[in-house]
Amino acid sequence: MVERTGLRSTSPHDGARLAAIGTYIPPRRLSNLERAAHFDLDAEFLRKRLGVLERSVKEPSEVTSDLCLRAFDDLTKKTRIDLDVVRLVCVVTQNPDRRIPHVAAILHHKLGMPKSCMTFDVSHGCAGYPHAVAIVSSLLDTFGFRDALLFTGDPYSDFVDPEDKTTALIFSDAATVSYISRDRPGYVLIDGDFGTVPGSSTCLDDHDGRLFMDGRLVFSNAAREVPPSVQRVLARNALTTADVGCFFLHPGSKYVVDFLRGTLSLPPEKVPFVIEGYGNTISSSIPLTIEEHLRRASTPPPARVVMSGFGVGFTWGTTLMEYRTQRSKNDE
Repeated sequence: MVERTGLRSTSPHDGARLAAIGTYIPPRRLSNLERAAHFDLDAEFLRKRLGVLERSVKEPSEVTSDLCLRAFDDLTKKTRIDLDVVRLVCVVTQNPDRRIPHVAAILHHKLGMPKSCMTFDVSHGCAGYPHAVAIVSSLLDTFGFRDALLFTGDPYSDFVDPEDKTTALIFSDAATVSYISRDRPGYVLIDGDFGTVPGSSTCLDDHDGRLFMDGRLVFSNAAREVPPSVQRVLARNALTTADVGCFFLHPGSKYVVDFLRGTLSLPPEKVPFVIEGYGNTISSSIPLTIEEHLRRASTPPPARVVMSGFGVGFTWGTTLMEYRTQRSKNDE
């Protein structure tokens, strides 16, 4: 029997499951190929280092809740959602519609949901999705809620300086919504590893209303912290990388994902990288990758997956998830 510590779920086989993901990527695209020469870059750099050829950009009048509603529309095309029994709405964003109220309350109103529903936002960036999955799963298991909606939405196009070489060709707009339920098949949270590097909060910052990124510091933090985080989660659960079907690493860039994949000795087929056509969508990047990978796969969902987000803070969040097909007896 392996002793398991840290943030491991106390009821991993009975808990809330990530059952479905709705997505919205704005159809409008800006070409990096057309902008590369402006920054003395070429197509090879875009393909092999950045990994982004086009960026998705919302309409100027759209706000975070608009993008989230479109993601919800997509979710309803994939699975049945009874909003009357959804007890929790969480939105991961650092770009709310306005200072108050929180975006989750705006969505609650626009969706016409009942008063029995908890609503809150999580102010987080590229590591926000693993953090929020842990928070929402824990709340569902603690209070016995059946269903929750976990939105992500960070339209950075209003925040990025188009003349900033370090950010202008990377970040883009999108939204997702994850349907987390104790009553459906899906991925249940098994374990998690989270952290914040002391004194690193300025590596991604707001400089007079524009995004600032110290790319070297972000990369060095990711290179130092993410592989040990993944290994800690696996070791606590007596697993190796061979026991995990897929690793969803935040696609900060192709270079950083390739570096992390190499450090962890993972084959390319286990680390999907799918952002070439729309860019780095911050908190939406991991759920977008999960949804696209599972939708395209010709085989059943892998039994175990790991997701790891990292960035603003500098923070990271790594979770181990296992697929469950049936409700457990403890859920009856």
